Amino acid sequence: MPARAENAKKTLTIAGYAGPLIILGEQLMQSSARVLVVNDDPAESGKLAAKLKSQGYQGFESGNSDALKAARSDRPDVVIMGGRASDSSTSNFANAMKSHHQTSHVPLIMIADAGDITARIKSLGAGADACLPHQYHDLQLFGRIESMLRLATMQEELRRRRETARNYGVEGPGVIAPPVTITDANFLFAGPADQDYQNIEKALIAYGTLVHAHSASSAITYLERKNFDTIIVNVRAGKEDDFYQFCHEVRRNARLYNIPIVCMIEGRTPASITAAFTAGVADVFHHPVNVDDLQMRIDVLVRQQRYRDALRDVYRQPRNVATTDSLTGLYNYGFLMQYLMVLVTDAHARGKNLAASGFSVDNLAEINTGHGYAAGDKILRQAGLVVSTLVRGEDLPARAGGGQFMLVMPETSHSSAELVAHRIGSVINYTEITAESGGKTIQPHVST
Repeated sequence: MPARAENAKKTLTIAGYAGPLIILGEQLMQSSARVLVVNDDPAESGKLAAKLKSQGYQGFESGNSDALKAARSDRPDVVIMGGRASDSSTSNFANAMKSHHQTSHVPLIMIADAGDITARIKSLGAGADACLPHQYHDLQLFGRIESMLRLATMQEELRRRRETARNYGVEGPGVIAPPVTITDANFLFAGPADQDYQNIEKALIAYGTLVHAHSASSAITYLERKNFDTIIVNVRAGKEDDFYQFCHEVRRNARLYNIPIVCMIEGRTPASITAAFTAGVADVFHHPVNVDDLQMRIDVLVRQQRYRDALRDVYRQPRNVATTDSLTGLYNYGFLMQYLMVLVTDAHARGKNLAASGFSVDNLAEINTGHGYAAGDKILRQAGLVVSTLVRGEDLPARAGGGQFMLVMPETSHSSAELVAHRIGSVINYTEITAESGGKTIQPHVST
């Protein structure tokens, strides 16, 4: 079961993990992200802060004049700035925030006029990570926040692993920068081609290639055969269920769930927009589509997706022998403990979620005795492969010794971590290998 810290100087008990872990500080908080709302209109900022609080975020407010001070002193995880994006003060804030070492890594979301494309482009050029129209849907905003937080977590975890690796005298994962331009993207257009299709194709030709799938079923076939950076779904009246089901299928697919989906819909009713975002789309457009707006928003989505993929590739890079368990390829016990010292301290200082889960091959001694140590090692290698395959890049899997494994999940709630632990444990328990002698199958019994 995932573990949560309770009080200072207490031992963190993890099922299947016998080693003690002392929690530093008074209490490891189980709170959500801190979101700074910047707006000179108290009513507007208060309304947004209340929405954030209802979703479990810690929302706090600041006027434009105090925004930089608040961003540096209150250490927010995300900054949302309202007001008119065309104002020079807004651009100055974005530039100042992104150029300061304390806040350059903090995601910045601008809220600007929907029809003022120039102002929104200016916001992005000034350093904003995303720019939403004033008429944004709440699910659209929350989706952007979660996406920004995920990227920030992946970046922060690379920093921690580099810091831990230096204790071993080795270089940790390298630093990479987000892509500036995209020219080789692949876009999948799912649905009937209409008057908007040719305009969209012209708008995206500078970024890459647009492939057309006439139906949801053919779109799934394309996705199985080729990698795409964005999916554009043209939802027509009367066919909503088919295409929203397609969106749900993409989101449930372990290989595809991160691909941004934007959709074009007929209606402008709150129910139709909510249905689209509930299906898992990142952005919604209405017919006739403003292709300049679509081009701008897809450019942001593609660059963020490419950056996310690049970060995952860094996490997959081979580890140094000094930090790796030679049998399973996971991180070793020493690296795990050094890493936890950094992670627990950071989580406590910033009030972050932190979850850890232990896995134990309970019948390892029985396997070693009955089938030989080679069979036991084979089971451990297979268990390590399962753990490393089923986790996010920012999660740290390690072998704690013997048949014991540990998975550390930064910025993860207890409920989410529990689902991950049960899923991994179930997969390992269904793993079988064939013994060298007698051809008998061997199955591990794992507790979490």
